[in-house]
Amino acid sequence: MNMLECDSKENKEDEAGQRLAERIFRSLTSKHSLDDVMKVVEENKDRTVYIVVSREEPETVSLVADVAGKYSNGEILAIPVPKKFAILEPDRNYFEQTLRANIFLAVMGVDERELHR
Repeated sequence: MNMLECDSKENKEDEAGQRLAERIFRSLTSKHSLDDVMKVVEENKDRTVYIVVSREEPETVSLVADVAGKYSNGEILAIPVPKKFAILEPDRNYFEQTLRANIFLAVMGVDERELHR
């Protein structure tokens, strides 16, 4: 495989990941407004709030608050919702961007340390 073939394959994977992440984000925001998600995070500041969703059914999204939850980037995604712009420095625009980023990063299978908190 040459360099161009690798780049093409990675681009296709990135595009598929972006599409899936966007579907998950749209599903979440069709059920819960961003302001409501921020409120859930604020009300559960001692817990981690996760977006729980299956890669196969991105339209079925749940928010779960848990003390001992675990990030998962497998078939079932458990994506931590970032707290910084919901609690520490409330800003809806930054919150949306970091939330979108976490969804995309989880879809792409990154390590938990690379996610926004």
